[in-house]
Amino acid sequence: MIFFRKFLVSVLIIAITASLGGCQFGRVENSLVYDLDAVPVNLDPQSAADSASLLVISCLFEGLVTADDDGSIHPAAASGWEVSADGLTYTFTLREGAKWENGDPLTAEDFVFGFQRLLDPDTAAPEAEDYYGIENAEEIAAGLAEPETLGVEARSDYELVIRLEEADSRFLELLDQAAAMPCHRKFFEETRGKYGLNSDAIMGNGAFYLSSWPEDGNLSLRPSKTYHGAEEVTATSLLLVTPKEERASAVERFADGTVSAAAFTGQEYLKLAGGDYTVLENGNAVWGLVFNLGREPFSSAEMRRALFLDADFSTMEQALPDYLEHLEAAVSPGIVLGGGESYRKLAGSPSFPELDRDAAQAARDAALETVSPESLRTARLIVPEGEEHEKYFAYLSQIWQRDLGLYLTVETLPEAEYQSRLDSGDFECAVYRLSGDYNSPGSVLSAMEGGPFGCTDPSYSGLLTQAGEAEPEQAAQLYLQAEQMLFDQYLFLPLYRQSEYFLLNSGISGITYDFYSRTPDFRFGVVS
Repeated sequence: MIFFRKFLVSVLIIAITASLGGCQFGRVENSLVYDLDAVPVNLDPQSAADSASLLVISCLFEGLVTADDDGSIHPAAASGWEVSADGLTYTFTLREGAKWENGDPLTAEDFVFGFQRLLDPDTAAPEAEDYYGIENAEEIAAGLAEPETLGVEARSDYELVIRLEEADSRFLELLDQAAAMPCHRKFFEETRGKYGLNSDAIMGNGAFYLSSWPEDGNLSLRPSKTYHGAEEVTATSLLLVTPKEERASAVERFADGTVSAAAFTGQEYLKLAGGDYTVLENGNAVWGLVFNLGREPFSSAEMRRALFLDADFSTMEQALPDYLEHLEAAVSPGIVLGGGESYRKLAGSPSFPELDRDAAQAARDAALETVSPESLRTARLIVPEGEEHEKYFAYLSQIWQRDLGLYLTVETLPEAEYQSRLDSGDFECAVYRLSGDYNSPGSVLSAMEGGPFGCTDPSYSGLLTQAGEAEPEQAAQLYLQAEQMLFDQYLFLPLYRQSEYFLLNSGISGITYDFYSRTPDFRFGVVS
């Protein structure tokens, strides 16, 4: 859930701001500027993976539906849909006025071709697995069936049918992702393998079109006159600025009015307190400890249990800044389910072990029957740099040294190295950010499925699968059982919830932000 706030400003300042009208940022009326965090690599929706490319794609394309931060699903390229009683067949009616950038009608066949490309093994789509629930999808991705056998059918130009092999209550949410965007077959074939790699080789059906994309330069977008909701789009231009070494920091560029809006960490946000900004806040990211189950000493469940029983969070809480809050839940309470209900309200909270020093020491002693005492003195904790996790963790570390004889060597690493070490299993434990790619407990909990530190119990995967097919109330209870498994097997030790922020600069309104996909919606941006 996103929370809105407005810093207090005087009536005089508001009046002055209003009088400046469209001169904000030295640009014409409703002209927006936004900094990308990297240079886009590929604007092909079916094969893009980097965050910068996905942000641009969200401006250029529109899927069948769109999802709000509260989990509600709304019509987009489709004007409506029906779901069969068994949850296996989705029938979409496309908007008859929807068009591609060049004026060609957007038809059901464009979605058929998009899904066929997504599942074609030659595309090597990074998100293809998310759509394996579609009939024959997994076989096609494995090269065992032809793309034409996929359970996506155009019954007419404006009627699209998608057949699933198993019911999936979150399927509509997947249709808002980049991978589910349509693809214009004729245009794709004319690009001769360069689709999405330059401004001449990409054509969307969204609110904006790519006006220019010079090599290693900024991307200039303009409103598309063929977009079905063109009359509602207020932004007159959008400049997406690519990183440069000499560029000022994100905080400086926002504070001096260079950019219209920006996403910030808690540390960055505190530097801006007191300005005339609109603030969107999201607190669904939870940081906690994960453990390499293949290495001593945390290969021992008893050693992990000792940490849970000896985790005195009260010593840490006093040092946490405003954007961090301790909580005993593996999934943040702000997440909602498809029906718009709060997950935490429907599910309740998992049971967390109570603080018990004597029981912790007994668990440590039991662990030492299977792991070496030396491993308690040589274990490494890896931490991503930038948020001072090592500073807050030190409070717990001191307790574990005193009570358990556990001495963790803390390694604070640049993000790329941290991620590489995490993926390769080159660590004993790690401070880890647990969050989802979309607004669902399943998206969050699936991050703890398998791998060096995740749950390998088949029943955990089974709970997530069942929950994905269930109605909200039943799904909430199934997800809660999965959460409880993370605690019962001592796999994730939650430390604190982190708030993240999206700020609109003075005089800017109408831009919204999806904290899960990390993409703004610029369509209705206004410069006052």
